[in-house]
Amino acid sequence: MTMNLIDEETRCELRAPEAVLCGSDMNGAWGTRHSFARTMLRRAASHQWRVTKSRLELDELGRGTAVYTIDAEGYSLKFIAFCQALEESERTDRVIANAWDVTAALIEGVLSPEREAELRRNVTVQEQGRTDPETIIMTRANRSARFFDYVSDCLAAGIQPDVAKIGPSPYLIRSTAFYGNGKFGLKELATLPAGHPLSVPYRSQMLAAWLLRELSMDLVEHVAKAKARAAGTDAVPLNAQWGKYFGLGNATGLGMVPFLVNHPGYLDAWCKLRELPLAVGLAASYAPENPDLGRVVELLDRADRHLAEKSELKTVPFLSTDSIRPQLRQLLRELQTFMASGGKAAPVLARLHELAADLSPEARGLFASIVIELRNDFDQEADALLTVAAPPAFDPAMRCGELRALLEQNYGWTRSYDFAAPEHSLYYWYTSADSEEPRRAQRTQKAAGTVEHCTDVARRINTLTADLAAFPDGASVAEFLLAHPDDRFAAERIQQTKDYRYGDVQDNLVDAQFLPLSTQRFQLATYGMNNFSPQSTDWVRVTLFSGAPRVAEVMSGTDDDDWLFPLAPEGEK
Repeated sequence: MTMNLIDEETRCELRAPEAVLCGSDMNGAWGTRHSFARTMLRRAASHQWRVTKSRLELDELGRGTAVYTIDAEGYSLKFIAFCQALEESERTDRVIANAWDVTAALIEGVLSPEREAELRRNVTVQEQGRTDPETIIMTRANRSARFFDYVSDCLAAGIQPDVAKIGPSPYLIRSTAFYGNGKFGLKELATLPAGHPLSVPYRSQMLAAWLLRELSMDLVEHVAKAKARAAGTDAVPLNAQWGKYFGLGNATGLGMVPFLVNHPGYLDAWCKLRELPLAVGLAASYAPENPDLGRVVELLDRADRHLAEKSELKTVPFLSTDSIRPQLRQLLRELQTFMASGGKAAPVLARLHELAADLSPEARGLFASIVIELRNDFDQEADALLTVAAPPAFDPAMRCGELRALLEQNYGWTRSYDFAAPEHSLYYWYTSADSEEPRRAQRTQKAAGTVEHCTDVARRINTLTADLAAFPDGASVAEFLLAHPDDRFAAERIQQTKDYRYGDVQDNLVDAQFLPLSTQRFQLATYGMNNFSPQSTDWVRVTLFSGAPRVAEVMSGTDDDDWLFPLAPEGEK
């Protein structure tokens, strides 16, 4: 039986938008069972997708071509990768890079020699190329200078890597982009038929990322065999523990912030992916002997061990793992006391969630992920939630009174900012012509002719509020905008988000104190990434699919979909 969204939304108390959409709460986001990586692999396992390594034509350095064939519910897909071995000085993760160790594409249809040649010409140059409309995803990645050679040396010598040498962010290659949905000629998501295994948003990107991670381990094992032959030793493959522990590295910057601003429907859906199942879990009463509480104990203990292994991870300005661990142990003690009490059923998880919220955003977010983990009856509904309809067309005939009511209902929080104070408008957002990436800079440095992104939602809403005060309720929005054309964005935004509970980040994105990392962490956790390691206030390193099953486990049916808080291999040499 699946969870009914409408019933659950009315029966259980969802957290308020001001609690969910503030930067401090987003600082504590962790992956959940409904993160995109988890849902993709559940679909692959439950529908028995088959992945075959069709071709691995590589030289001793790992240069050449790899092809994986995916049979997904009657649809034939291929993942083709073009591999080389760059010098470290040639590697960069910036958008403006022009060479990568791996470039790859996820495609539908027949991979003929002619099509492969065309893909090779275009995929290897990424943004400079154009693909055919049956190519779904285009991606690229670079080898880790720290880990790839070290791991291949270990395997060539017949031993497994040393956990201490790998550190808290386990990956062999790091990705830098996953292009799709019409960019550079790629297939548009809307053209996929209903029921297609990749018709859910972000599923194709997650499949490509998972196969890129699989390729990274095939690559390192291939190179290790070549080294072993040259040295006269016997190479070994990665054991099962390491095969699950290695993920795919990734780094992301400011570009994610404007995306959330430009897609309020996605923000609302992604928040509900967490808040709906969380509300259901917190509303329930549990007897001390309820086995779900034993599962919570197990996950709190695993989370503590996971964080202990990440003590060297650079987390500032997020709370350090060593600071979170005592908070988790406090929650665990409180839960164990209740379980030993022999008392009546009570909403104990709700009480613990309140305690966690008082301790830190990180403790609250982590405990929320544990609560969400308890139920699997939201999985099908979660997929449906991700298909977001286009917002309604702007209605210039709306009366100013209705616009004013929506303004008060959904944007009262913007009144807390006094934009006459320079620090509340310190920054502006734009696209850099040099890096081709979103950037922010101080407003006093804004060059003439620079186009500013509409990320300053709070500031624009405040301006509209003041301008609207002089107009009667019966006047139309069209009449209002004739007098105040600069308020068009704000008026449209108010209409666009009127049916969303969680439609806008409740923060001032141009404020001197705004931390872009907050919204980045929320998005990355929604994708399923972990090991958040900020490198500045603007960009963060993460890992995807650490703890996830490899292809063989999914196909054999041995994956138990239990990889929240992955643990490092123990005692393997």
